[in-house]
Amino acid sequence: MTSTITATASLLPTATGQLSTQPPITQIIPILRATFSLLRTFLSQALRVVVALATPLLIFVPLIPRLLAPVILVFHIVLDATVYTPYTIISNIAAALYPLYMFCGVACIFGAVLGILGRSLVTLSNNIIAPELPKATESLQGLSMRPRKRRRKSSFTENS
Repeated sequence: MTSTITATASLLPTATGQLSTQPPITQIIPILRATFSLLRTFLSQALRVVVALATPLLIFVPLIPRLLAPVILVFHIVLDATVYTPYTIISNIAAALYPLYMFCGVACIFGAVLGILGRSLVTLSNNIIAPELPKATESLQGLSMRPRKRRRKSSFTENS
Protein backbone atom coordinates (compact mmCIF):
# COMPACT_ATOMS: atom_id res chain seq x y z
CA MET A 1 0.00 0.00 0.00
CA THR A 2 2.91 2.31 0.61
CA SER A 3 4.26 1.69 -2.88
CA THR A 4 1.13 3.08 -4.51
CA ILE A 5 1.24 6.15 -2.38
CA THR A 6 4.84 6.86 -3.27
CA ALA A 7 4.15 6.22 -6.97
CA THR A 8 1.32 8.71 -7.05
CA ALA A 9 3.29 11.13 -4.95
CA SER A 10 6.15 11.06 -7.42
CA LEU A 11 3.82 11.97 -10.30
CA LEU A 12 2.56 15.06 -8.57
CA PRO A 13 4.74 18.18 -8.59
CA THR A 14 6.38 18.92 -5.30
CA ALA A 15 7.40 22.19 -3.84
CA THR A 16 11.06 21.19 -3.88
CA GLY A 17 11.06 20.17 -7.61
CA GLN A 18 11.83 22.88 -10.14
CA LEU A 19 8.93 23.88 -12.35
CA SER A 20 9.76 24.89 -15.89
CA THR A 21 8.88 28.51 -16.57
CA GLN A 22 8.79 28.07 -20.34
CA PRO A 23 5.54 27.06 -22.01
CA PRO A 24 5.51 23.72 -23.84
CA ILE A 25 5.22 25.35 -27.25
CA THR A 26 8.75 26.72 -26.96
CA GLN A 27 10.08 23.17 -26.71
CA ILE A 28 8.33 22.22 -29.99
CA ILE A 29 9.52 25.24 -32.00
CA PRO A 30 13.14 24.04 -32.44
CA ILE A 31 11.93 20.62 -33.57
CA LEU A 32 9.56 22.18 -36.12
CA ARG A 33 12.27 24.56 -37.34
CA ALA A 34 14.71 21.69 -37.95
CA THR A 35 12.02 19.58 -39.65
CA PHE A 36 10.99 22.36 -42.05
CA SER A 37 14.61 23.18 -42.83
CA LEU A 38 15.30 19.54 -43.71
CA LEU A 39 12.10 19.36 -45.79
CA ARG A 40 12.99 22.54 -47.70
CA THR A 41 16.47 21.20 -48.46
CA PHE A 42 15.05 17.88 -49.67
CA LEU A 43 12.45 19.55 -51.92
CA SER A 44 15.06 21.93 -53.34
CA GLN A 45 17.35 19.03 -54.25
CA ALA A 46 14.45 17.01 -55.69
CA LEU A 47 13.46 19.98 -57.88
CA ARG A 48 17.04 20.30 -59.15
CA VAL A 49 17.08 16.61 -60.08
CA VAL A 50 13.74 16.87 -61.91
CA VAL A 51 14.90 19.96 -63.84
CA ALA A 52 18.18 18.27 -64.75
CA LEU A 53 16.35 15.19 -66.06
CA ALA A 54 13.68 17.21 -67.90
CA THR A 55 16.04 19.62 -69.68
CA PRO A 56 16.82 17.24 -72.58
CA LEU A 57 13.09 16.73 -73.07
CA LEU A 58 12.67 20.45 -73.85
CA ILE A 59 13.87 19.66 -77.36
CA PHE A 60 10.51 17.96 -78.02
CA VAL A 61 8.37 20.92 -76.89
CA PRO A 62 8.29 22.63 -80.33
CA LEU A 63 7.46 19.30 -81.96
CA ILE A 64 4.32 18.69 -79.91
CA PRO A 65 2.20 21.43 -81.55
CA ARG A 66 3.35 20.36 -85.00
CA LEU A 67 2.45 16.75 -84.34
CA LEU A 68 -0.95 17.69 -82.93
CA ALA A 69 -1.72 20.26 -85.67
CA PRO A 70 -4.10 17.98 -87.66
CA VAL A 71 -6.08 17.09 -84.55
CA ILE A 72 -6.22 20.74 -83.47
CA LEU A 73 -7.34 21.81 -86.97
CA VAL A 74 -10.14 19.21 -87.10
CA PHE A 75 -11.24 20.16 -83.60
CA HIS A 76 -11.26 23.84 -84.58
CA ILE A 77 -13.35 23.15 -87.71
CA VAL A 78 -15.87 21.03 -85.78
CA LEU A 79 -16.09 23.61 -83.01
CA ASP A 80 -16.54 26.39 -85.56
CA ALA A 81 -19.33 24.50 -87.34
CA THR A 82 -21.18 23.36 -84.23
CA VAL A 83 -20.71 26.23 -81.78
CA TYR A 84 -19.34 29.47 -83.19
CA THR A 85 -21.44 29.71 -86.38
CA PRO A 86 -24.82 28.91 -84.74
CA TYR A 87 -24.02 31.30 -81.92
CA THR A 88 -23.17 34.08 -84.38
CA ILE A 89 -26.36 33.46 -86.38
CA ILE A 90 -28.58 33.39 -83.30
CA SER A 91 -27.01 36.50 -81.79
CA ASN A 92 -27.37 38.43 -85.08
CA ILE A 93 -31.02 37.40 -85.42
CA ALA A 94 -31.68 38.34 -81.80
CA ALA A 95 -30.05 41.73 -82.34
CA ALA A 96 -32.13 42.30 -85.48
CA LEU A 97 -35.41 41.29 -83.81
CA TYR A 98 -34.77 43.12 -80.54
CA PRO A 99 -36.96 46.15 -81.45
CA LEU A 100 -39.85 43.84 -82.42
CA TYR A 101 -39.39 41.86 -79.23
CA MET A 102 -39.46 45.03 -77.15
CA PHE A 103 -42.52 46.34 -79.00
CA CYS A 104 -44.46 43.11 -78.45
CA GLY A 105 -43.39 42.91 -74.82
CA VAL A 106 -44.42 46.48 -74.06
CA ALA A 107 -47.69 46.00 -75.98
CA CYS A 108 -48.55 42.88 -73.96
CA ILE A 109 -47.75 44.52 -70.64
CA PHE A 110 -49.64 47.69 -71.59
CA GLY A 111 -52.61 45.63 -72.81
CA ALA A 112 -52.76 43.65 -69.57
CA VAL A 113 -52.60 46.81 -67.45
CA LEU A 114 -55.21 48.53 -69.61
CA GLY A 115 -57.51 45.48 -69.44
CA ILE A 116 -57.26 45.23 -65.66
CA LEU A 117 -57.80 48.96 -65.27
CA GLY A 118 -60.77 48.91 -67.69
CA ARG A 119 -62.40 45.98 -65.90
CA SER A 120 -61.98 47.73 -62.56
CA LEU A 121 -63.47 50.98 -63.89
CA VAL A 122 -66.46 49.18 -65.46
CA THR A 123 -67.10 47.25 -62.24
CA LEU A 124 -66.86 50.46 -60.23
CA SER A 125 -69.22 52.34 -62.56
CA ASN A 126 -71.72 49.46 -62.56
CA ASN A 127 -71.71 49.41 -58.75
CA ILE A 128 -72.23 53.17 -58.62
CA ILE A 129 -74.98 53.31 -61.26
CA ALA A 130 -76.87 50.09 -60.52
CA PRO A 131 -75.80 48.33 -57.34
CA GLU A 132 -76.53 44.61 -57.27
CA LEU A 133 -79.82 43.58 -55.77
CA PRO A 134 -80.03 40.52 -53.56
CA LYS A 135 -81.01 37.52 -55.66
CA ALA A 136 -84.32 35.85 -55.05
CA THR A 137 -83.47 32.30 -54.17
CA GLU A 138 -87.01 31.51 -52.96
CA SER A 139 -88.44 31.49 -56.47
CA LEU A 140 -85.82 28.97 -57.58
CA GLN A 141 -86.74 26.52 -54.83
CA GLY A 142 -90.22 26.04 -56.26
CA LEU A 143 -88.90 24.82 -59.58
CA SER A 144 -88.54 21.14 -60.09
CA MET A 145 -85.02 19.84 -60.36
CA ARG A 146 -86.21 16.93 -62.50
CA PRO A 147 -84.55 16.93 -65.94
CA ARG A 148 -86.86 17.68 -68.83
CA LYS A 149 -87.46 15.18 -71.55
CA ARG A 150 -86.76 16.30 -75.08
CA ARG A 151 -89.24 15.71 -77.78
CA ARG A 152 -87.86 13.63 -80.52
CA LYS A 153 -88.03 15.24 -83.89
CA SER A 154 -88.71 12.81 -86.63
CA SER A 155 -87.64 13.42 -90.15
CA PHE A 156 -90.90 11.93 -91.49
CA THR A 157 -93.47 14.46 -90.47
CA GLU A 158 -96.74 14.48 -92.28
CA ASN A 159 -97.78 17.91 -93.33
CA SER A 160 -100.63 16.95 -95.58
